[in-house]
Amino acid sequence: MSSVILLHDNTHTARKTEKMLQKLKWEVWSHPPYSADLAPNLGSKHLPRTRFSSKSDAKTASENCGRDFHQAVLNKLVLLSDKRLNRRGDYVEK
Repeated sequence: MSSVILLHDNTHTARKTEKMLQKLKWEVWSHPPYSADLAPNLGSKHLPRTRFSSKSDAKTASENCGRDFHQAVLNKLVLLSDKRLNRRGDYVEK
């Protein structure tokens, strides 16, 4: 297993890109087919209409927000991917 995993969302990959990924020995994962259940929209929940008293406060908040946002997206991706796998591909919740 490589130390880098690329979660690739482009179905049309240039041959040159594919060769470079093979040369680097990166593991490439594809996104599953689109589903509202698998496409979390968490952006509107972070820093809505927030005012900061200094640039330093704004920088700290944006760094924390970015970290928290990415962690939340990854957690949801893992949870929903697990649901999809446990349902053997029938990942649409009814």
